[in-house]
Amino acid sequence: MSKKEFDINDELDDLKSLWKNQPDEKNYGKDDIFKMIHRKSINSVQWLFIITILEFIFGILMSLWSVFSGQKIYSPETINAIGLETYSKFESISHVGLIGSVLFISVTYYFYRKISSALSVNKLMQTIMRFRKTITWLIICWIAFTLVLVVPLMMEMGENSYMNAVNHESESMEQMRLQAKKTAWIFAGIMIGFITVFCAVYYGIIYGVFLRRLGKNIKELRSIEN
Repeated sequence: MSKKEFDINDELDDLKSLWKNQPDEKNYGKDDIFKMIHRKSINSVQWLFIITILEFIFGILMSLWSVFSGQKIYSPETINAIGLETYSKFESISHVGLIGSVLFISVTYYFYRKISSALSVNKLMQTIMRFRKTITWLIICWIAFTLVLVVPLMMEMGENSYMNAVNHESESMEQMRLQAKKTAWIFAGIMIGFITVFCAVYYGIIYGVFLRRLGKNIKELRSIEN
C-alpha cells in the first residue's frame, strides 16, 4: 500500500469516528414540548413563590428586631425634629409591608397549584396569562397603596422638621407656613422618587425575569397549538 493510500484510509477512519460520536438528533413531538414548557412554567412560579416567602420572612425578622432590640431607624435628634407621634406612625406603617407579602404568597401559591394541574396546552396558556396579569396588577396596586400611605406621612415629617429644626426668629408666621409646606413637598417628592425607583428595579429585575420567561412560554405554547 502506498503512502498516499495509507493517508486516505486514515482520513476515512477519522471521519467514521467523528460520525459515530455525533449525538443523535432528537425529534420532539407536541407532547414532549408541552411537558418541557409545563416544567419550565412550574419552575418559574415556584421560584416566585420562594421569593415571596423570603420577603415575608425578612419583613418578620425586621419587625421583631425593631420591637425587641429597641433600635430606631432614625437618630434621637431626627425623631425629635420630625415629631415622636409622626415617627410612631411611620414605624406602624412599615409593618404593613407584611400584608403585601402575604398577598403575594397567596397569589403565587394559588397559581402554582393551578399551573401544576394544567394538563392541556390551552389550559396552561390561559393560567399563565392570568397569573402574569394578576401579578402585574398586584404590583401596581401595591405601589399605589404604599404611596397613598407613605407620601402624606412624609409631608408631615417634612413640615415638622422645618418647624422644629430651624430658627424662625426672622420669619413671619406666613413665611414659616410657606417654607414648611415647601419642605413637606420636597420630602414627599424624594419619597415618591425613591419608591418608584426601588420598585422599578426590584420588581423589574426579580419578578420581571420570571414573568418574561412565562411570556416566552406562552409564545411557545401558541406555536405548538397552531
